[in-house]
Amino acid sequence: MAEQLPEDVIVEILSRLPAKTVMRMKLVSKAWHHLISNVCALRLSAAAAAHPPGFLFLCSVSKFLRPSEYDIAGYACYPDGHDCSANSDGFVDAYSSLLPFKLSTDHYFDCCNGLLLFTRREIQENSLYYYVCNPTTKQCVAIPNPRPRTYPFSASLAFDPAKSPHYKVVRFLYPEEIVSSPVKLDIFSSDTGKWVRRSAMLSIQLPPPPAGWNSCIRRSIYLDGRIYKLSVVNYLLRFDLNAHSDVAIELPHKKVTRCYGFIGTSRGSLYYSNHDESRLMISFWLLEDRCQGDPFWTLRHRVSMDYLTSKYPEVHNSSFHFDAYAIHPAADIVFLGIHNMVLSYDLKTNKFEEVFKMNKQTKIVCGQHFVHLFSPCYAVLSDFSNN
Repeated sequence: MAEQLPEDVIVEILSRLPAKTVMRMKLVSKAWHHLISNVCALRLSAAAAAHPPGFLFLCSVSKFLRPSEYDIAGYACYPDGHDCSANSDGFVDAYSSLLPFKLSTDHYFDCCNGLLLFTRREIQENSLYYYVCNPTTKQCVAIPNPRPRTYPFSASLAFDPAKSPHYKVVRFLYPEEIVSSPVKLDIFSSDTGKWVRRSAMLSIQLPPPPAGWNSCIRRSIYLDGRIYKLSVVNYLLRFDLNAHSDVAIELPHKKVTRCYGFIGTSRGSLYYSNHDESRLMISFWLLEDRCQGDPFWTLRHRVSMDYLTSKYPEVHNSSFHFDAYAIHPAADIVFLGIHNMVLSYDLKTNKFEEVFKMNKQTKIVCGQHFVHLFSPCYAVLSDFSNN
Protein backbone atom coordinates (compact mmCIF):
# COMPACT_ATOMS: atom_id res chain seq x y z
CA MET A 1 0.00 0.00 0.00
CA ALA A 2 2.83 2.35 0.86
CA GLU A 3 4.27 1.99 -2.64
CA GLN A 4 0.94 3.28 -4.04
CA LEU A 5 1.09 6.53 -2.08
CA PRO A 6 2.87 9.61 -3.45
CA GLU A 7 6.28 10.24 -1.91
CA ASP A 8 5.27 13.54 -0.36
CA VAL A 9 2.34 11.86 1.41
CA ILE A 10 4.65 9.17 2.83
CA VAL A 11 7.05 11.84 4.06
CA GLU A 12 4.20 13.75 5.70
CA ILE A 13 2.99 10.62 7.51
CA LEU A 14 6.45 9.53 8.65
CA SER A 15 7.36 13.00 9.86
CA ARG A 16 4.46 12.87 12.32
CA LEU A 17 5.74 9.68 13.98
CA PRO A 18 8.30 9.50 16.81
CA ALA A 19 11.81 9.96 15.44
CA LYS A 20 13.16 6.66 16.80
CA THR A 21 10.29 4.78 15.14
CA VAL A 22 10.97 6.44 11.80
CA MET A 23 14.70 5.66 11.97
CA ARG A 24 13.94 1.97 12.47
CA MET A 25 11.71 2.04 9.38
CA LYS A 26 14.79 2.55 7.20
CA LEU A 27 15.06 -1.24 7.25
CA VAL A 28 11.76 -1.66 5.35
CA SER A 29 13.34 -1.25 1.89
CA LYS A 30 16.07 0.56 0.00
CA ALA A 31 13.54 3.12 -1.18
CA TRP A 32 12.42 3.84 2.39
CA HIS A 33 16.03 3.97 3.57
CA HIS A 34 16.81 6.62 0.95
CA LEU A 35 13.61 8.58 1.63
CA ILE A 36 14.04 8.62 5.40
CA SER A 37 17.77 9.37 5.30
CA ASN A 38 17.53 12.20 2.80
CA VAL A 39 14.13 13.77 3.51
CA CYS A 40 12.47 12.65 6.74
CA ALA A 41 15.63 12.87 8.84
CA LEU A 42 16.04 16.53 7.95
CA ARG A 43 12.40 17.36 8.69
CA LEU A 44 12.58 15.58 12.02
CA SER A 45 15.82 17.39 12.87
CA ALA A 46 14.33 20.78 12.01
CA ALA A 47 11.28 20.05 14.16
CA ALA A 48 13.46 18.89 17.06
CA ALA A 49 15.47 22.12 16.95
CA ALA A 50 12.36 24.02 18.09
CA HIS A 51 12.24 21.99 21.31
CA PRO A 52 15.82 21.52 22.53
CA PRO A 53 16.06 18.85 25.24
CA GLY A 54 19.32 19.96 26.82
CA PHE A 55 22.23 22.34 27.36
CA LEU A 56 25.87 21.80 26.48
CA PHE A 57 28.39 23.88 28.42
CA LEU A 58 31.89 23.99 29.88
CA CYS A 59 32.37 23.75 33.62
CA SER A 60 35.20 23.79 36.12
CA VAL A 61 35.60 21.07 38.70
CA SER A 62 37.17 21.49 42.11
CA LYS A 63 40.91 20.89 41.88
CA PHE A 64 40.67 18.82 45.02
CA LEU A 65 38.50 16.32 43.14
CA ARG A 66 40.23 16.28 39.74
CA PRO A 67 43.63 17.94 39.99
CA SER A 68 44.70 16.83 36.53
CA GLU A 69 41.65 18.13 34.65
CA TYR A 70 40.18 21.45 35.67
CA ASP A 71 37.76 22.42 32.90
CA ILE A 72 35.48 19.71 31.49
CA ALA A 73 32.38 19.45 29.32
CA GLY A 74 28.94 19.39 30.90
CA TYR A 75 25.36 18.59 29.91
CA ALA A 76 22.00 19.24 31.55
CA CYS A 77 18.55 18.09 30.48
CA TYR A 78 15.81 20.63 29.81
CA PRO A 79 13.38 21.29 31.39
CA ASP A 80 14.05 18.79 34.21
CA GLY A 81 17.79 19.27 34.77
CA HIS A 82 17.79 20.28 38.44
CA ASP A 83 20.91 19.77 40.53
CA CYS A 84 22.92 18.40 37.63
CA SER A 85 26.44 17.09 37.66
CA ALA A 86 29.06 17.74 35.02
CA ASN A 87 27.89 14.79 32.92
CA SER A 88 24.13 14.42 33.25
CA ASP A 89 22.77 11.13 31.88
CA GLY A 90 26.21 10.15 30.56
CA PHE A 91 25.67 12.29 27.46
CA VAL A 92 29.20 13.69 27.44
CA ASP A 93 30.72 10.22 27.83
CA ALA A 94 28.55 8.99 24.95
CA TYR A 95 29.71 11.54 22.39
CA SER A 96 33.31 11.70 23.64
CA SER A 97 33.60 7.94 23.08
CA LEU A 98 33.05 8.59 19.38
CA LEU A 99 36.16 10.77 19.11
CA PRO A 100 39.53 9.24 18.10
CA PHE A 101 41.28 11.07 20.98
CA LYS A 102 40.69 11.78 24.64
CA LEU A 103 38.34 14.75 24.98
CA SER A 104 39.45 17.96 26.68
CA THR A 105 37.94 21.45 26.60
CA ASP A 106 40.65 22.54 24.14
CA HIS A 107 39.03 20.25 21.58
CA TYR A 108 35.41 21.41 21.84
CA PHE A 109 34.69 24.32 19.53
CA ASP A 110 31.10 24.70 18.36
CA CYS A 111 27.58 23.30 18.33
CA CYS A 112 25.01 23.91 15.61
CA ASN A 113 21.59 22.23 15.28
CA GLY A 114 22.66 18.91 16.75
CA LEU A 115 26.16 18.68 15.26
CA LEU A 116 29.34 19.25 17.29
CA LEU A 117 32.68 20.55 16.03
CA PHE A 118 35.98 19.49 17.61
CA THR A 119 39.59 20.35 16.84
CA ARG A 120 42.82 18.52 17.63
CA ARG A 121 46.07 20.42 17.56
CA GLU A 122 49.34 18.89 16.39
CA ILE A 123 52.01 21.36 17.49
CA GLN A 124 54.88 19.64 15.70
CA GLU A 125 53.00 19.77 12.41
CA ASN A 126 51.63 23.28 13.02
CA SER A 127 48.26 21.86 12.01
CA LEU A 128 44.73 21.54 13.31
CA TYR A 129 42.51 18.58 12.57
CA TYR A 130 38.75 18.98 12.52
CA TYR A 131 36.03 16.50 13.47
CA VAL A 132 32.26 16.77 13.15
CA CYS A 133 30.29 14.62 15.55
CA ASN A 134 26.61 13.65 15.51
CA PRO A 135 25.78 12.19 18.95
CA THR A 136 22.29 11.12 17.79
CA THR A 137 23.49 8.91 14.92
CA LYS A 138 26.67 8.00 16.86
CA GLN A 139 28.99 9.25 14.11
CA CYS A 140 32.28 11.11 14.13
CA VAL A 141 33.67 12.28 10.78
CA ALA A 142 37.23 13.49 10.21
CA ILE A 143 37.34 16.57 7.98
CA PRO A 144 40.13 16.69 5.37
CA ASN A 145 42.97 18.79 6.69
CA PRO A 146 43.12 22.42 5.47
CA ARG A 147 46.24 24.53 5.07
CA PRO A 148 48.55 24.85 8.08
CA ARG A 149 47.51 27.44 10.65
CA THR A 150 49.41 30.69 10.34
CA TYR A 151 47.27 33.22 12.27
CA PRO A 152 45.14 33.34 15.41
CA PHE A 153 41.96 31.51 14.48
CA SER A 154 38.49 30.50 15.49
CA ALA A 155 36.24 27.88 13.92
CA SER A 156 32.49 27.65 13.41
CA LEU A 157 29.94 25.09 12.28
CA ALA A 158 27.21 26.09 9.83
CA PHE A 159 24.25 23.71 9.53
CA ASP A 160 20.50 24.13 9.14
CA PRO A 161 18.53 20.92 8.47
CA ALA A 162 15.51 22.98 7.39
CA LYS A 163 17.53 24.37 4.47
CA SER A 164 20.08 21.72 3.45
CA PRO A 165 21.45 18.29 4.39
CA HIS A 166 24.98 19.68 4.06
CA TYR A 167 27.06 21.52 6.64
CA LYS A 168 30.10 23.78 6.48
CA VAL A 169 33.12 24.16 8.72
CA VAL A 170 34.42 27.73 8.68
CA ARG A 171 37.87 28.68 9.93
CA PHE A 172 38.54 32.38 10.54
CA LEU A 173 42.15 33.46 10.19
CA TYR A 174 42.60 36.89 11.76
CA PRO A 175 45.54 39.19 11.09
CA GLU A 176 48.03 39.33 13.90
CA GLU A 177 47.24 42.88 15.05
CA ILE A 178 43.98 44.38 13.83
CA VAL A 179 40.68 43.08 12.53
CA SER A 180 40.45 45.87 9.94
CA SER A 181 42.81 43.98 7.61
CA PRO A 182 41.16 41.29 5.48
CA VAL A 183 40.00 38.29 7.48
CA LYS A 184 40.67 35.07 5.62
CA LEU A 185 37.96 32.40 5.66
CA ASP A 186 38.74 28.74 5.03
CA ILE A 187 35.38 27.08 4.27
CA PHE A 188 34.84 23.33 4.06
CA SER A 189 31.60 22.05 2.51
CA SER A 190 30.30 18.53 3.17
CA ASP A 191 28.62 18.78 -0.24
CA THR A 192 31.91 19.01 -2.18
CA GLY A 193 34.27 17.53 0.42
CA LYS A 194 36.73 20.36 -0.25
CA TRP A 195 38.08 23.52 1.39
CA VAL A 196 38.03 26.91 -0.33
CA ARG A 197 39.62 30.16 0.86
CA ARG A 198 38.36 33.70 0.43
CA SER A 199 39.06 37.07 1.97
CA ALA A 200 36.33 38.82 3.92
CA MET A 201 36.32 42.57 3.37
CA LEU A 202 34.28 44.24 6.11
CA SER A 203 32.09 47.22 5.24
CA ILE A 204 34.07 49.59 7.50
CA GLN A 205 37.51 49.74 9.05
CA LEU A 206 37.43 48.75 12.70
CA PRO A 207 39.71 50.06 15.44
CA PRO A 208 42.33 47.64 16.78
CA PRO A 209 41.39 45.44 19.74
CA PRO A 210 42.89 46.13 23.17
CA ALA A 211 46.42 44.86 23.69
CA GLY A 212 46.48 41.15 24.44
CA TRP A 213 42.92 40.56 23.21
CA ASN A 214 41.77 38.37 20.34
CA SER A 215 39.85 40.20 17.64
CA CYS A 216 36.55 38.39 18.20
CA ILE A 217 34.65 36.50 20.85
CA ARG A 218 34.80 32.76 20.19
CA ARG A 219 31.03 32.18 20.07
CA SER A 220 29.46 32.08 16.59
CA ILE A 221 25.86 32.10 15.43
CA TYR A 222 24.77 30.65 12.07
CA LEU A 223 21.59 31.94 10.46
CA ASP A 224 20.39 31.98 6.84
CA GLY A 225 23.77 31.35 5.23
CA ARG A 226 25.59 33.86 7.44
CA ILE A 227 27.84 33.57 10.45
CA TYR A 228 27.71 36.26 13.12
CA LYS A 229 30.50 36.99 15.60
CA LEU A 230 31.02 39.67 18.23
CA SER A 231 34.20 41.70 17.95
CA VAL A 232 35.75 43.13 21.11
CA VAL A 233 35.41 46.70 19.81
CA ASN A 234 31.58 46.95 20.00
CA TYR A 235 30.70 45.64 16.55
CA LEU A 236 28.81 42.61 15.31
CA LEU A 237 30.53 41.01 12.30
CA ARG A 238 28.38 39.29 9.68
CA PHE A 239 30.13 36.94 7.27
CA ASP A 240 28.07 35.77 4.28
CA LEU A 241 29.11 32.25 3.24
CA ASN A 242 27.39 32.47 -0.13
CA ALA A 243 28.32 35.98 -1.26
CA HIS A 244 30.99 38.61 -0.64
CA SER A 245 28.79 40.90 1.44
CA ASP A 246 30.49 40.95 4.83
CA VAL A 247 29.33 43.69 7.17
CA ALA A 248 30.39 45.24 10.49
CA ILE A 249 27.32 46.39 12.44
CA GLU A 250 27.71 48.78 15.36
CA LEU A 251 26.23 47.36 18.54
CA PRO A 252 23.20 49.18 20.00
CA HIS A 253 24.86 50.43 23.19
CA LYS A 254 27.37 53.16 23.83
CA LYS A 255 28.28 52.70 27.48
CA VAL A 256 28.27 49.27 29.10
CA THR A 257 30.32 47.65 31.80
CA ARG A 258 31.75 45.08 29.36
CA CYS A 259 32.95 45.32 25.80
CA TYR A 260 31.10 42.16 24.83
CA GLY A 261 27.62 40.73 25.29
CA PHE A 262 25.62 37.75 24.06
CA ILE A 263 24.17 36.77 20.67
CA GLY A 264 21.57 34.10 19.93
CA THR A 265 18.67 33.28 17.61
CA SER A 266 14.94 32.85 18.06
CA ARG A 267 12.27 32.33 15.42
CA GLY A 268 14.73 32.96 12.62
CA SER A 269 16.05 36.28 13.96
CA LEU A 270 19.27 37.28 15.67
CA TYR A 271 19.30 38.93 19.09
CA TYR A 272 21.97 40.77 21.01
CA SER A 273 21.92 41.18 24.79
CA ASN A 274 23.96 43.10 27.33
CA HIS A 275 23.69 44.90 30.67
CA ASP A 276 23.25 48.64 30.97
CA GLU A 277 25.68 50.75 32.96
CA SER A 278 23.93 50.20 36.27
CA ARG A 279 23.78 46.40 35.73
CA LEU A 280 20.18 46.58 36.94
CA MET A 281 18.77 45.75 33.50
CA ILE A 282 19.52 43.27 30.74
CA SER A 283 18.31 44.45 27.33
CA PHE A 284 17.56 42.33 24.25
CA TRP A 285 17.76 43.87 20.78
CA LEU A 286 16.52 42.35 17.52
CA LEU A 287 18.71 42.76 14.44
CA GLU A 288 16.74 43.98 11.43
CA ASP A 289 18.89 43.03 8.44
CA ARG A 290 16.52 41.42 5.94
CA CYS A 291 15.76 44.57 3.96
CA GLN A 292 17.78 46.36 1.31
CA GLY A 293 18.91 49.14 3.66
CA ASP A 294 21.57 49.09 6.35
CA PRO A 295 21.00 46.72 9.30
CA PHE A 296 19.60 48.32 12.45
CA TRP A 297 18.60 47.29 15.97
CA THR A 298 15.16 47.27 17.61
CA LEU A 299 14.89 47.06 21.40
CA ARG A 300 12.48 44.20 22.17
CA HIS A 301 12.80 43.36 25.86
CA ARG A 302 14.30 44.64 29.09
CA VAL A 303 14.64 42.37 32.12
CA SER A 304 15.06 43.87 35.59
CA MET A 305 17.67 42.24 37.78
CA ASP A 306 16.21 43.55 41.06
CA TYR A 307 13.61 40.81 41.39
CA LEU A 308 16.03 38.01 40.53
CA THR A 309 18.76 39.16 42.88
CA SER A 310 16.23 39.58 45.70
CA LYS A 311 15.44 35.88 45.35
CA TYR A 312 19.12 34.95 45.42
CA PRO A 313 20.85 36.95 48.19
CA GLU A 314 24.15 35.20 47.50
CA VAL A 315 24.14 36.87 44.07
CA HIS A 316 23.01 40.25 45.37
CA ASN A 317 25.87 40.35 47.88
CA SER A 318 28.60 39.16 45.53
CA SER A 319 30.40 40.21 42.36
CA PHE A 320 28.39 37.72 40.28
CA HIS A 321 25.64 38.91 37.95
CA PHE A 322 23.03 37.11 35.88
CA ASP A 323 23.89 37.12 32.17
CA ALA A 324 22.03 35.95 29.09
CA TYR A 325 23.19 32.39 28.31
CA ALA A 326 20.70 31.29 25.63
CA ILE A 327 17.41 32.13 23.91
CA HIS A 328 14.66 29.61 23.27
CA PRO A 329 14.44 29.01 19.50
CA ALA A 330 10.62 28.97 19.36
CA ALA A 331 9.27 30.69 22.51
CA ASP A 332 9.47 34.00 24.37
CA ILE A 333 11.90 32.55 26.89
CA VAL A 334 15.46 33.58 27.65
CA PHE A 335 17.90 31.66 29.81
CA LEU A 336 19.80 33.68 32.38
CA GLY A 337 22.69 32.24 34.34
CA ILE A 338 25.49 32.70 36.80
CA HIS A 339 28.38 30.40 37.68
CA ASN A 340 26.22 27.76 39.43
CA MET A 341 22.72 27.87 37.91
CA VAL A 342 20.60 28.61 34.85
CA LEU A 343 17.10 30.10 35.01
CA SER A 344 14.39 30.33 32.38
CA TYR A 345 12.67 33.70 32.18
CA ASP A 346 9.31 34.07 30.40
CA LEU A 347 9.30 37.46 28.71
CA LYS A 348 5.48 37.53 28.51
CA THR A 349 4.63 36.56 32.09
CA ASN A 350 7.86 37.79 33.76
CA LYS A 351 8.08 34.50 35.60
CA PHE A 352 11.29 32.55 36.09
CA GLU A 353 12.13 28.96 37.02
CA GLU A 354 15.35 27.17 37.82
CA VAL A 355 16.35 25.01 34.87
CA PHE A 356 19.35 23.40 36.53
CA LYS A 357 21.73 24.03 39.36
CA MET A 358 25.30 22.81 39.57
CA ASN A 359 26.49 20.76 42.50
CA LYS A 360 28.93 22.35 44.91
CA GLN A 361 32.05 21.01 43.16
CA THR A 362 31.30 22.35 39.67
CA LYS A 363 30.84 25.79 38.14
CA ILE A 364 29.77 26.97 34.68
CA VAL A 365 32.60 28.59 32.73
CA CYS A 366 31.99 31.65 30.47
CA GLY A 367 28.29 30.95 30.15
CA GLN A 368 27.65 33.78 27.67
CA HIS A 369 29.96 32.10 25.16
CA PHE A 370 30.04 28.37 25.90
CA VAL A 371 26.44 27.44 26.77
CA HIS A 372 24.64 25.92 23.77
CA LEU A 373 21.13 24.57 23.41
CA PHE A 374 21.38 21.05 21.99
CA SER A 375 18.76 19.29 19.87
CA PRO A 376 19.03 15.87 18.18
CA CYS A 377 19.98 15.64 14.52
CA TYR A 378 18.95 12.54 12.58
CA ALA A 379 20.94 13.27 9.42
CA VAL A 380 23.65 10.77 8.50
CA LEU A 381 27.09 12.31 8.02
CA SER A 382 29.16 11.58 4.91
CA ASP A 383 32.56 9.93 5.39
CA PHE A 384 35.47 11.76 3.75
CA SER A 385 38.23 9.34 4.76
CA ASN A 386 38.51 7.95 1.22
CA ASN A 387 38.54 11.35 -0.52
